Amino acid sequence: MELTEKIRQYIEDRCTAKLEPLEKELAKAEKEKTADEFAEFRLDWHQRKQELLDKFKPATWLSDAASRAKQISLVSHALKYTHSDAKGTSLLADITVWAAGRVLSSADLTAMKADVVGNAAALDVANLLLLEHEGVRLLDQVAANDTSALAEFGTADQQAEWQAGFKEALKVKEPSSHTLAKQLYFPVADEETGYHLLAPLAASSFNHAVFQRVQHSRFSEHAKEARDARRKGHFWQVGTRDYLNLAIQTFGGTKPQNISLLNSQRGGRAYLFNAQPPVWKSRSKPPKSVDAFWSGYRWRIRKQLDELTGFLEWANQHELNNRHIRNKRGEMVAAMVDELHQYAAQLRLFPAGWAAEPMGNGPEACWVDPARDDKDFQYEREGKAWCKQLALNFGRVLAKSIDQKGKRAKLSMSDAETAHFKQQIQRQAYLLMVDLEELV
Repeated sequence: MELTEKIRQYIEDRCTAKLEPLEKELAKAEKEKTADEFAEFRLDWHQRKQELLDKFKPATWLSDAASRAKQISLVSHALKYTHSDAKGTSLLADITVWAAGRVLSSADLTAMKADVVGNAAALDVANLLLLEHEGVRLLDQVAANDTSALAEFGTADQQAEWQAGFKEALKVKEPSSHTLAKQLYFPVADEETGYHLLAPLAASSFNHAVFQRVQHSRFSEHAKEARDARRKGHFWQVGTRDYLNLAIQTFGGTKPQNISLLNSQRGGRAYLFNAQPPVWKSRSKPPKSVDAFWSGYRWRIRKQLDELTGFLEWANQHELNNRHIRNKRGEMVAAMVDELHQYAAQLRLFPAGWAAEPMGNGPEACWVDPARDDKDFQYEREGKAWCKQLALNFGRVLAKSIDQKGKRAKLSMSDAETAHFKQQIQRQAYLLMVDLEELV
């Protein structure tokens, strides 16, 4: 379809959209009004319909659109993203004269889609100017003083009028800022001024290109088919692209068209990529001794010990010592046993033989260094006596840690409570021994 036909179709579509409410109004009146009332209404309705059809005759509508073109501006970097009421200058950049640098920017776009700012009621004019055929937009013809796409709709005088009107949307207005715009004082070497005053603008065209790419990677049919194949473990001719930790920034609230045309097409949304600095992760190092092994374990359960101490203190203050309290206490101790298993599992990932020097053939080494190439060590390990010793060590360490926490919290428990609590620890130590014997 040539550009002329696209213009004609665009105007017809606009007319059809305006006629639909009228048609619904007529159908509703026919049901609700009497015959005489409906006959009178129909006469008025036909008059309004004819006025609308006359308004959307191509020559008439183009003249009206050309007169409203001055209310909009074609831009690539828009000010209204900073504040919807900002009245300053936006910018239409020519990316063909820019050089792509080390930082991703609008210069990296192979083709930039122009955005439109201004009166939201004139966005229909913007959509007209952005009509395209074989890579040539109507606005490109307007900029080149080419009226060939408009020739069929009017006389030479009308074409000149339309051309002049549409050019208003391309005019570079006098640069200005606004009280609602952002401004940055940027230091320079010039001693006379000492700084440049910069006005940051949102790269709307660039943001739109990013938004479209992310949307295609997430919701296009090809992306859905590829993800479905991945879930089923099937081969697919293209891979999937995922963007992690995306954030969405919205502009314009319930009226995104008040910001810009492209913002309206995006529903007021723009994607923000995760720019957080990397999280520091310390390198895992094996303990240098048996004491260091248990110190590392106590460090891992420090929060659980605090929670247990707080719970015991609360129960003591309220003089509670029922079955629910004892069960809760037992669950918290069991969680500490689970933490010991996780701690040991991490240490077992180190190369075989790492515990030979710091731990010798002790019970801790038998657990966390099972693949060591040492006959004496393997004989000791297969004997399983180390399981009982390790369980006893765990019981002592845990009981001592809880006792120290309790003293710092000035926690006093009766002899019966203390004895029962020690039994719970011993029971968990016994279960730990059983688990260890099954692992060998």
